Amino acid sequence: MLILIDYFSNKELSSYFPNSVNFEFEIENSDFTFIQRFNTLFEQRAQLVSENIRLEQEVQDLRSLEIVNQELQLQLESYEAISTVSNIQNFELLSSGFITKNLNLEYLIYGGTNQQLEVGDLVINEKGFVVGYLREVFYSYSILESPYSSDFNLEVMDKYNNTYLITSNGSEMFISSILLDNYKDDIDFLYTDISFNHSGKFPVVDTRLINFEFQNNQINASVKFLDSFTFNTKLFIPKFK
Repeated sequence: MLILIDYFSNKELSSYFPNSVNFEFEIENSDFTFIQRFNTLFEQRAQLVSENIRLEQEVQDLRSLEIVNQELQLQLESYEAISTVSNIQNFELLSSGFITKNLNLEYLIYGGTNQQLEVGDLVINEKGFVVGYLREVFYSYSILESPYSSDFNLEVMDKYNNTYLITSNGSEMFISSILLDNYKDDIDFLYTDISFNHSGKFPVVDTRLINFEFQNNQINASVKFLDSFTFNTKLFIPKFK
């Protein structure tokens, strides 16, 4: 009986009795039935504990699967958004993301020579827009030259083959025309182009909300940053297949 009580009292009761004490009493048939019932309770309790452990593990596994599923869904949505870019099927999209911002206010992103990345490779976001290019490439990370850098400069082209230069002062971008042979008001977007040694044609700026100043066959405009970088921003480096 003491053993039974110990089971439910964490052995607190038996600690009060010395080891030399012997308990002698007669056990009747009804006592055996009582003990058997307790044995059954012990077995049921052990089964419940085991079942609870199993259920807790299943819940943890389901939570892990849910997180993985959410990540895959977000990645799929990103690829679906990029798929609207012309000829995107001709490129392998290497997934990347922000690591940190160093003391020089430079953005470090995942991927380097271990993925055959090179200086000048374009970096696009999940909408397919160019957010910069690789300025320096190391083994497992690279430095992104983004519009938030005053050293940023990128030659671009519109759909009528007019060319422009995009620069930045770190807080806004400046667009200046280089050559205007066939300028029209409906240029819509400015793109990168292989003629500038870019990997392909990707949108950089949506000009439909920009007020251009046209003077002496020269176009100029300033553009405030609409999208800010966060460490959750998904980045891709397109490499021609």
